[in-house]
Amino acid sequence: MSLFQVYVSFLLAIATVNAGFSGSYGGYEGYGGDHGGHDISHTVEITKHVPIPVYKHEAVPIPHTIPVPVPKPVAVPVPQPYPVHIKVPQPVAVPVIKTITIPVEKPVPYKVEKEVPYHVEKPIAVPVEKHVPIKIPRPVPVKVPVYKVVYHHSKHH
Repeated sequence: MSLFQVYVSFLLAIATVNAGFSGSYGGYEGYGGDHGGHDISHTVEITKHVPIPVYKHEAVPIPHTIPVPVPKPVAVPVPQPYPVHIKVPQPVAVPVIKTITIPVEKPVPYKVEKEVPYHVEKPIAVPVEKHVPIKIPRPVPVKVPVYKVVYHHSKHH
């Protein structure tokens, strides 16, 4: 409950008590005139324990920079080439690579021709008589030429 709500509720309680007393004893308020009543003024004190909030100071963390270690490059010694004096014999020997072909005998298949006696039957002419019937639908006249032989020699007279 806030302080404002406590204050408002306290004022309402006082107003309610005051109205109750003035109405019960014939007060002059709200009736338009004096009715012969007595003026009563009454004060009531009410004591009430109201909890007052105690504010505690809380520390708010403020962001600040944090030192972070950054790896630094480490210098590593690298060996460097240096001149070396070598005696080279003169003339300089040059290796020669020679390719030598060595024949290798491999078995190669080949044809072997041999004379083999074999009896071969020779074709022999065999006379074959064939009878082929020819059908003639009707008799056809056939002209047969007749030749005469005339000899002019003297032997044959």
